[in-house]
Amino acid sequence: MKKIFIGLLVLLLLLTGCSTKEEENVSNPNTKERPSIKGRYVETDISLPEAFDKSTTLQLTKKNGMPFLYAFPYKEPSTITGYQLNKDGSWTEATPEWLRSEGLLKKGFYEPGIFEDANGNQFLYYLVVQDDVFKAQLFRSTDGTAYASVSPEGWDETYPGSKAYNTPRRVTVLEDGTLAALFSDGEIAFYDKDSFSKQKSITGQRYTETIMTVAGNSLILGQVDNSEKLLGIDIYDTAEDKKTNYPYQADFKGYTYTYFDRNDKKEMALCDTGGIHVLEEGTSVWQTIVDGTLTSLSMQTMWTTGFAAGSDANYYILYNSENGYSLMKYSYDGSIDTVPSTELTIYSLKESATLRHAAALFHKAHPEIKIRFTIAMSDSEYREADQTTKEDYIRALNTELLAGKGPDLLVLDELPVASFIEKGVMADISDIIQPMVDKGELYPGIMENYIKDDKTYYVPARFILRILCGKASDIQSLDTLENLASYTASHKDGTFFGNMTLEDFITTFAPYITNKILDDNGKINKEKLVSELEKLKTLGDSIGIIREYTDGRQYNMNNEINLDGKIELALLECSGFNNSIMPIRMVELIKGSYTVFENSFIPSCELGINQASKNQELCKEFISLVLSEKIQNNDFYDGFPVNKNALDLNAQAQTGVDTASHSAAQTVIRRIILKPLRRNRWINWFKTALKPPTGLLKTSRY
Repeated sequence: MKKIFIGLLVLLLLLTGCSTKEEENVSNPNTKERPSIKGRYVETDISLPEAFDKSTTLQLTKKNGMPFLYAFPYKEPSTITGYQLNKDGSWTEATPEWLRSEGLLKKGFYEPGIFEDANGNQFLYYLVVQDDVFKAQLFRSTDGTAYASVSPEGWDETYPGSKAYNTPRRVTVLEDGTLAALFSDGEIAFYDKDSFSKQKSITGQRYTETIMTVAGNSLILGQVDNSEKLLGIDIYDTAEDKKTNYPYQADFKGYTYTYFDRNDKKEMALCDTGGIHVLEEGTSVWQTIVDGTLTSLSMQTMWTTGFAAGSDANYYILYNSENGYSLMKYSYDGSIDTVPSTELTIYSLKESATLRHAAALFHKAHPEIKIRFTIAMSDSEYREADQTTKEDYIRALNTELLAGKGPDLLVLDELPVASFIEKGVMADISDIIQPMVDKGELYPGIMENYIKDDKTYYVPARFILRILCGKASDIQSLDTLENLASYTASHKDGTFFGNMTLEDFITTFAPYITNKILDDNGKINKEKLVSELEKLKTLGDSIGIIREYTDGRQYNMNNEINLDGKIELALLECSGFNNSIMPIRMVELIKGSYTVFENSFIPSCELGINQASKNQELCKEFISLVLSEKIQNNDFYDGFPVNKNALDLNAQAQTGVDTASHSAAQTVIRRIILKPLRRNRWINWFKTALKPPTGLLKTSRY
């Protein structure tokens, strides 16, 4: 086990390394105000035609050049209703008679959609679950009164060796009545308008189901890669059997929920979380006409379900959320600034859903302020980045900060915050944090780690817990590294955690000893170091350190499913209530127990203000918003709330686990009782987890 000691010593020296010599901090803040140029699209809320029940599904289409809503209620009687939006903002009910028919919507319908051809033939498509698999349901009305069930060729057949039906992901109809269907393997199949026999198909590409629009007898499709990122728009001319591609700008990659329509100028328009983008005829560059960061498009609690470009030169987006549907209109206003006059900048190594949501709400309260994010790495780049890559970004940021420049706000996760504080880069924010602590709004067990000499330079917006789960009923007795090492050493026949490489072992367990090996002056105590390393060696011997993983079998921190087999223990990272349900349900399934390991937490989304910022008061207002109940009561899978009231509200929320799992562990998952954890269980858990002193666990080298 000599390699374990060498690896641990290297990591510990990095984790406890001293900062560099202090450099002079030159105060030369950047000016954030912009010249005033007028005109931009603004967002307004359009009242829906009625207060729909939360179980009702809405579909946004377009008729007579204006938005048209179909409502599909799940509650009896399940009759469909249609509403036309008028140019004055009023609604007119306009439901075809055949859609009012009772029994048209079968119980348990899923993803309904209505579409029609140029001759007025209307179709209704949705899915139902039959024998635990989805089956397509298609109906057609040729006169608006009567209807008939339609079964295109092959839809009633199952895949070879499977119970699953050949079910389209999306269906539409061309102007001449030809039916077009998109399947999960990327195939686009076309069916005769009368016999519905399969005429031809196109294959070889992947397309998203959110972009499938008809233009005459051409089909407009959204081409995506294997991760469902939009690559471009394909226009397939069915008459000429020819496809034309319009690439999507790389700058827009990474956005989600992409929808498509054509505006009154016949220009292509796309809507995603980045904004609304238009490709003018004869050009090849998409123009962003609506900045998503200034609208509900960037709200993490709302997701797009429909998009329409109206003949009134406005754009309309249908959103859904836990509070129900909302319809927003985007209209051009030539009297307001094209870009808000004041800008706050935020730097982070990676994305943060919590901050994105807070930025959207902050802009709604301050329309004159834009929050601009500088995200060093995309999610995929961050997952693949090594320490050298991260240090390159950190050095560039450090150069800016020491020159008295840089962003207004810093997300300090994995940044050398101690060095920043020592060099005078960080502003004191105790004037907003201490009152919140005194009022009991923030957990003192967490905040006490950030208050030093009556000053606070940064605080976490979220925190993550590592819980030790196991088959034994007394896992609470293993809540320290010392007890865990002793237990595994005395149970040599046990299988703990599963084999892991030295790197994974160090990453998982070494952070727990960094604070234990230091003297009061912050220097490494040799005796303490040796003692703690002995514990890690004992634990490593019991687990079984391997050189590398084989056959793709890797140790996974989120391996609660393994507890149903031979594995006896699992150390799981829980980053929110929804993220915690599965491991705790698994513990209940195996009649085991769990505990918060080492009574410590991992900070997430640590926020601080650049001392050189000219907008410090606005930055403090933004941080106050981030820590408020309004933001904290949302679960974005990036940590638990540090706000006490929000934590309580989250505990009361009716959370659950999606049962539509297709993983290898599906059999095990189905055995877990998928019901919300009771409020008292959560509250008692946090009383234990956050009892003082709560340790601050840093998992990065800084």
